[in-house]
Amino acid sequence: MEQFGRVRLTNPDKVLYPATGTTKADVFDYYLAVAGAMLPHIAGRPVTRKRWPNGVAQQPFFEKQLASSAPEWLERGAITHRSGTTVYPVIDTPEGLAWIAQQASLEVHVPQWRFIDATVGPATRIVFDLDPGEGVVMAQLCEVAQA
Repeated sequence: MEQFGRVRLTNPDKVLYPATGTTKADVFDYYLAVAGAMLPHIAGRPVTRKRWPNGVAQQPFFEKQLASSAPEWLERGAITHRSGTTVYPVIDTPEGLAWIAQQASLEVHVPQWRFIDATVGPATRIVFDLDPGEGVVMAQLCEVAQA
């Protein structure tokens, strides 16, 4: 698919994962396929994206601030930090997921709270980020997660 709603996929044949040949179009289609499972976990939350516009063999970058070129229809949420105000995208729809796939956002990070009436609400969940070290197999990681 090269278009979803108002989002047009550019460079669909660009390889983002060289080891598997996974293309930007594959990521775009995947995000749309998992939208029903993914959106309940990120909806209403400011999204920080980790982007690999030239594929995972190149250096990624984190993006919090929503670019001025972002589409008007995309939900936004502003947070004031000591260094100033950051406007984040709020991804609540499959179309929003298509937009971050178009941006080659291969990691999506959200906080434990949601916006409530345009302000930061209370935490609604707890997340444990298990980053296995060298030599740790998936079975060990699952055992720790279930402990």
